[in-house]
Amino acid sequence: MDNIGIKKINDIVKSTLNVIEESKGAIFEISESARKEVYNLKDELQYLKAEASSIMNECQKLELKVVKSRRRLANINRNFDKYSEEDMKQAYKETNDLMVELAVCREREKHIILRRNDVERRLKSAVETVGKAEKLVAQVGTVLSYLSGDLQKLDEHFENAESKRLIAIRIIKAQENERRRIAREIHDGPAQAMSNVVLKAEICEKMAGIDMDKTIDELRSLKDVVRSCLKDVRRIIYDLRPMSIDDLGLRTTLQKYIESFQNEHSIRIDLKIKGNDSRIKDSNIALAIFRVVQEALNNTYKHANATFVSVQLECAEKSILLRIKDDGDGFDTSSLQGISRDDDGGFGIIGMKERIELLEGSFSISSEINAGTTVKVKLPYEIQGGII
Repeated sequence: MDNIGIKKINDIVKSTLNVIEESKGAIFEISESARKEVYNLKDELQYLKAEASSIMNECQKLELKVVKSRRRLANINRNFDKYSEEDMKQAYKETNDLMVELAVCREREKHIILRRNDVERRLKSAVETVGKAEKLVAQVGTVLSYLSGDLQKLDEHFENAESKRLIAIRIIKAQENERRRIAREIHDGPAQAMSNVVLKAEICEKMAGIDMDKTIDELRSLKDVVRSCLKDVRRIIYDLRPMSIDDLGLRTTLQKYIESFQNEHSIRIDLKIKGNDSRIKDSNIALAIFRVVQEALNNTYKHANATFVSVQLECAEKSILLRIKDDGDGFDTSSLQGISRDDDGGFGIIGMKERIELLEGSFSISSEINAGTTVKVKLPYEIQGGII
């Protein structure tokens, strides 16, 4: 076969691969969304079952109180000559308050049971969707794997192909771990808080025409819950990607983050940036630098008992150099040898190291007991090949 025929085959294969590649992302998102939905629904169902049990117990206790209160009221009515008018009013008021409280409780019970039943139906449907999506992802992955082998580039070495495959797997795994973490944070934070908002709003609705003081107290509590939920959402958004990197640049983002970190944790931090940081055009590089600083400072606060941290960023002629040193307790770096990426969960020291290596940089950490810890990073200004 002549060169023209080989070129046509390569063009056809590459065109096919491009179409599949464009579809792969959407299919993968569907699969991940379905899996995340199952994960969230299982947690929500467990929470709703516990909540329903708690509310049922509460309603049972209120029923007993209502029965006792009614008996007492009946006794007063039968022996009205032995009780004062004030006693009768008080007994009527207590019985009425308990009946209102029981009615509110029953409404909450009815609402939580409806939600539980709805979640059970959605969970069953989501499980079926996951099975179909995973089958489709596997089929597309198999096709893509066959077509992206030797046919994609006939002169490609097997070792290089295997290296790219492993990098792709690591990237996908990192994405899955990050999505799992975000799903857990949203479920434990804003999702739970918004569920609480619904219940409190219903209580306020029921109590508005009965006891205004209690309604105002519930509204104050509701406002605190919403404020806390908003704070959690903003934190999650910032953890996903600090928007100030795109808007204000790396220097300003680091300065603001370090200022906030110092105020929150009372650790003195000295930030020095040498050279022209505007040369860092690649957002992946800028974000990686920020993440390393963020993770290093968090480790310092959690484990090092440090009082001072030096952060130095140098934009040299051919590469970017980052050095973070603290005066904390330090640790034995040999303990890192037994940590796998799975143990590290995709974050921490191993996560930082792999992030930098994926960006064609180098990462090292040195530390001694009672002598502090130093993190050193070297990164290029641009990623060769644009694989990230």
